[in-house]
Amino acid sequence: MNRFTARVSFVLLTTVILTSCIYEREEIYSYNMYYSQYEPVILERNALNSTIKFTDVQEMRNAGKIYVKDDYIFIVDTNKGIHIYDNQQPQNPSTYAFIEMPGVTDLAIRDEYIYINQATDLVALTVDFNSKNIQVNKRISNTFPIKASPDGYTHQVSEDKVVVDWIKRNDL
Repeated sequence: MNRFTARVSFVLLTTVILTSCIYEREEIYSYNMYYSQYEPVILERNALNSTIKFTDVQEMRNAGKIYVKDDYIFIVDTNKGIHIYDNQQPQNPSTYAFIEMPGVTDLAIRDEYIYINQATDLVALTVDFNSKNIQVNKRISNTFPIKASPDGYTHQVSEDKVVVDWIKRNDL
């Protein structure tokens, strides 16, 4: 193959490859990879401790981890809180209470301490079940990554705020 034929072949091949990369303007902008179908639920960071509280028993929405400790069963309701069941009669557990904890997704218990992740924070709690009193013993901020939406989007917030949940947008 001579040089002229090689150059013509190169130009034709390059033209074919480059034209396959041309898109209509609407195709490029109709899909935005940074757009989420969910809207973040944002709380002030200094209000997180006051959001952890006993409330009336609630309906389970998104069951997560289950933990059994002494006479109680703890079930995480993802991003909402922890359902507590009285397990003094294991053949017949009964609802006891709900601890509201926006942004919670996991828990662990050791001795009298309950450890949760609340959005990006690791929190150590003690609970008095008789008086239904909760004491936040320690909070370590920014231990975990920012909570992502179900479709993988993350919303950057200032240091004094935190994303605790995502809700499906109604405008879609």
